[in-house]
Amino acid sequence: MRFWEAVCLGLIGVPALADPGTVVVVGGALEDDNADVYRAMIRAMPEDARNVVIIPAASGIIGRSVPRATKAFVAHGVDPARIVTAHVAMADDPDTPDVDESRWNMGGSDPAEIAKIEKAGLIWMLGGDQLRIMAALVKPDGSDTPMLAAMRKRLEQGAVIGGTSAGAAVMGEHMIGCGSPDIALTGAVSRDFRDCDGKEEDEGSVPLVLGRGLGFLPGIVFDQHFSQRARLTRLVRAVACIEGEAVTGIGVDEDTAFVFDIGHEAGVPVGRGTITVIDPSEGHRSCDNAVMENVRFARFAAAKE
Repeated sequence: MRFWEAVCLGLIGVPALADPGTVVVVGGALEDDNADVYRAMIRAMPEDARNVVIIPAASGIIGRSVPRATKAFVAHGVDPARIVTAHVAMADDPDTPDVDESRWNMGGSDPAEIAKIEKAGLIWMLGGDQLRIMAALVKPDGSDTPMLAAMRKRLEQGAVIGGTSAGAAVMGEHMIGCGSPDIALTGAVSRDFRDCDGKEEDEGSVPLVLGRGLGFLPGIVFDQHFSQRARLTRLVRAVACIEGEAVTGIGVDEDTAFVFDIGHEAGVPVGRGTITVIDPSEGHRSCDNAVMENVRFARFAAAKE
């Protein structure tokens, strides 16, 4: 099924199927009181697996981001005793002098941390830097760490995998590492994530850098903070330049989630903003100047309870 059709099916409410799990892609800046998004995640959890595992790998402020995420899940009905943090990270939080989180850099291969994933009903990846997530969960040769393999298995068994901001960027088969929207349409395109090092996108001169994501949703590239940071040009160029027979771009606004039921092959936007879908499957695309013909484009408002 083409992804465009999957989105539309979700919007008209075809009944969900059981077995495989759900992927929840949040565009960042998720407010703690956004009941629609939190309920969508919690309701999708298997009845026999109610543990929430927080993966803080992207964050550089783990001492603040993990407690905030925990508090939000508790506020929406999760038993605090069922919320655990997977010790997998790449950067130390200077505000936690008693803990050096950079020592968690091998957490993706630690049996004790993998055991947390194996019991999870919801695996939640925090925001920060998506390249840290990739470094934490993917081996240098491009293969899965044992933790990532365990995450894939849990998804197959019905669990939810969600992420916000950087945690959203990694969800698709393809990934935007960085890139300034100001120059995205006509600037250089790189396939080397090292071109993102030490650069701020708001400088207006950062090249669009494309690469592989974690691949929970094949054929997709996500962009987050979408409307708020005017990233339409960036997503258009990414869709035009990603190599492969089929690729769909999905931009997700802040405080908004794209909830995709894998068993159902259908997705729906939830929360307070919109999602934008760019589908070139029935047209032509070229990386040079992001030329595309006969491309489907749509914005869908998030569903509210």
